[in-house]
Amino acid sequence: MSKTILVRDYAESGLTIQYAMVDHFKRFPDRSRRPDYILWGDFHVKTGDALAVPPRGVVRGEFLSSIGDVEQGFDLKLDGRLRLEKGEEVSLLRTWNDSRYEPYVEYPFHSNDGQLWVWNIYKARYPEGQVVEERWTENAGMWVEYVSPTERVYHCSHGMAHPPNFQSLVFKITIKT
Repeated sequence: MSKTILVRDYAESGLTIQYAMVDHFKRFPDRSRRPDYILWGDFHVKTGDALAVPPRGVVRGEFLSSIGDVEQGFDLKLDGRLRLEKGEEVSLLRTWNDSRYEPYVEYPFHSNDGQLWVWNIYKARYPEGQVVEERWTENAGMWVEYVSPTERVYHCSHGMAHPPNFQSLVFKITIKT
């Protein structure tokens, strides 16, 4: 007889997404049995997402919408390399939603382990004027719309949103072979 896993809905808990994730990890110490999301109302919320990718391909990231005055973007990370326009190779690519540029990026990649990690980022502005690029803090998180095996849309809340607003940034990642 299999045991049903009960995932707590954190939407009305009073916790931030960050602290809800900590609680979730404590409730499911066995990683093999832990859901890779927390429940937040109707949404399965994650702080990062792994896409299965071929050893070689092209990744396209496209900003679809954003609201508010917080600077936001996304990170792409893999065990391997992304080749930038002038030939530089990186394993982590940070892309900001900036109206001065096209709303998309597209780069060839080589993956050693078949995974491309994606998460949202934002710039936190503190009262003393300090600006810090952040991820995975406070109410930063996203729910994932699975369009196809090679395409996902991310509905993101930045960390300073209280309560979380999963329409703060919406972007799409597409993998091409």
